[in-house]
This record gives sequence, C-alpha cells and structure tokens, in this order.
Amino acid sequence: MNPTDTLLADALHASARVWAGEAEQARAVLRFVETRRTDALTQGLSARQVEDARQVAILEVAIELHVAQGFVANLVSSTRTLVMDLPTVWAGHLHGEVDRAKAREIASTAWKLHAPENVTRLDESVLAYATTHTLGQLKGWLRRFLVRVEPDHAIERRKAAQADRNVTITALDDGMSLLQALIPTTDALLIERDLTLAAKASRHATADDDRTLAQARADALVDTLLRKEDTATTSGRGRFHVGITVSLASLLGVSSEPGVSADGQHVLDPALLAELAAAEGTLFSRLLTDEHGGILDVTELGRFPSQPLRRALNLVDGTCDVPGCTRPAVACDVDHQIPYDPDPPPGRPPGRQQRGPTAAANLHHRCPPHHGLKTRGGLAVTHDQDGNARWHLPTRTLPAETAFTRAWTRRPRTIQFVEIHHTHPDHIQYRPR
Repeated sequence: MNPTDTLLADALHASARVWAGEAEQARAVLRFVETRRTDALTQGLSARQVEDARQVAILEVAIELHVAQGFVANLVSSTRTLVMDLPTVWAGHLHGEVDRAKAREIASTAWKLHAPENVTRLDESVLAYATTHTLGQLKGWLRRFLVRVEPDHAIERRKAAQADRNVTITALDDGMSLLQALIPTTDALLIERDLTLAAKASRHATADDDRTLAQARADALVDTLLRKEDTATTSGRGRFHVGITVSLASLLGVSSEPGVSADGQHVLDPALLAELAAAEGTLFSRLLTDEHGGILDVTELGRFPSQPLRRALNLVDGTCDVPGCTRPAVACDVDHQIPYDPDPPPGRPPGRQQRGPTAAANLHHRCPPHHGLKTRGGLAVTHDQDGNARWHLPTRTLPAETAFTRAWTRRPRTIQFVEIHHTHPDHIQYRPR
C-alpha cells in the first residue's frame, strides 16, 4: 500500500469513528429524553404533562447542542425506531458503517411500512446497499422498496403526502434566497417542462441574450409568479414591502449599515437598499429607536394589538423568543406575559385593564408549541421591569432569544412606528407619527 492509499484508508477510518460517534450521541440523547419522560410518569402526571416534560427535554438538548429543536425531535424518534425495530441497521450505525443521515432515512422508511414483517425485511436487506452507495442512491432504493413490498398502500401514502405540500424560502449569502416547493410530482414535471420552454423562447427572442438555460429558467419562474407584465394593472402586485430594521442614514446613502429582515435571516446591503428606494411603489417599514439603539414602547387599550403595533412587534422580535426557535414572528402567537383581564373588579374606572396591558414590553412572540408549553406550566418564563424575558429550564435559566436581542433592547417608552413611502431616494418622506 503506497502512502496515498494509506491517506485514503485514514479518511475512511476517521469517517467510521465519526459515524459511530453520531450513534453514541443519538443513544445518549434518547436516554436523556426517555428518562425525563419516565420520571414524569413516575410522578403520576397526566399524559399531557408527560408529553410536555418530553418536549422540554428535547428543547434542553437542542439548546445544549446548538441545533434546531425539530432536528432533536427527529433524532429521538428515528433512534428509537432504529433501536427497537431495526437492530441490524442500528448495529451498523454503532460500528460506523453508515452515517446519521442514512440511518435516519432508513428509519423514516420504516415509519411508512404497515406490516411488521416488511420492517424486518427492510432491516435485513438495506444495510448491504446503504454501505456501498451514496445517500441519494439509498433514497431511491428506499422509495422502490416501499412500492415493491406494499403496493396497495402507495396510493394512500401519496394522498397523505399531498397534505404536506408547502413553499419555503431560505436565506442564502450574497443577497440570494432558495425557493423550494413541496408539490405533487406530476405538477412538478409539468412546471419543469413549461419553465424550460419559456426559458428557451425568451433566449431565442433576443439575439444577444447571453443567459444560460438555468438562469433563463429562474427568470421565467420569477416573471410568472410575480406577473411582472401585469404590475401596472394588478393592484398590489409588484409592490415591494421591506419589513426591516434599517437606519435612515442607510436609506439616504450616507451609511454602510445593512438592512435586516424581521426574522434576522435576510440581509440587504446598502446598494440594494438604494435600488429598492428607487423602485416605484416600494414601502419600507422600520422602527424608531432611541439614541442608544433601544426599541421604544407603546401601550394600547384592548386585548389585541392594533395592526401597526403588531407590525412593529414583528420587527422587534422577528422570531419566537424561546432560545433556538426560529419560527418567524408572523407565524407566532402574541402572548401577554401578564395576562390581560377584560373584566375589571367593581369600582375600577371603565376601559381600564385589571392587569396585563397591551404594551410592547408585555407582548412577546411565542410559536404555538412553546406558547402551549408556557401556558400549561411545562416551561416557565419570567420578565424584568423592562420586559426582558428569561426562560427557566430544569437544568438552567436562559435569556429569551429573538432575531434582534443582540442588537435591540426594549425600553419603557413609546414606540413610534414609521412608514417611509418613496419612489426615488431624493424624495424620501420621513414621517414619524
């Protein structure tokens, strides 16, 4: 064996150690979560409380490992399936023969099988293929296995899968984002064909079009979805609403500070801000901050915040404030930390709450799962006098974490929500109200 071959062997052995380490980590995580669940059962808690204890344990793991809570939940479920139902695959994972990604794909396939004997058949046959093929090839093998061993359930699975159809947008670097759609395959194939035809037609329409086919397909998709040719006659279409925190100096071109989307994921460089400022119909929504960069506060009557306050709070929080949770604020509940009481006791002046004002310092975005844990007492949270939250886990206490907690602070003063309408940088109207 020459020295180069030795290096390749070293790489293979290192990979095996990593994959075995992933299995050991997964087993430790599963044991931790299951122990928390068992402890709750031993205490005689209700089924709902036992599940809450399990979810809090998953949250603790996510915080400690600095990964998403959904990743940990999937890791726990897939590891339990591997240990209980797929002993051959699990042994291969422990010995470093397959990595975590392959093991999870095999486990997720087992979840779709109805007959126990087919789960056993999967366990006995898949490892040989998984150890000699790529993850992409393994996914194809698993799809074929599903249809081959349980053809009668293929239609049922396909219809159930259609209920999960969705569109997601993920922020990437350099002002780009990834648009993904989970849709039926038949529709996807038709869309792919139409995009290719539209791209080829647009490239042939201009002699000096130097775009690649891939670029032209991307442009065709954008043009189709935004109907750019109809923006002059379609109300609201093509209007760019930038919900960001951005300094007025950046809009005026005298600062290099970027704009940041409400969820903290998308960053708009100053040059792009200037381009948007020159685009007809662009609307920027921003927050007025104090001289120290602190977010200011506002109090309103009524239980539910008005639309301007809700939009302002979306920018203040950006995401659910449970550490590690990235659910966008627009998809979260607005939670009164001190509960709003619509029925004041006798003698209190009309129109006044008993407690829990609808104020920015008392309103926090929590995604429905974490809001439910907090409401049921499974996850405790406290706040200081400025409205800053601290979450209390069984093992530690952590400050609330939103998209802008490292850049903004809540202050017990008045939020002034600002909308800047303009069609050209020279005609910016700055109107706090």
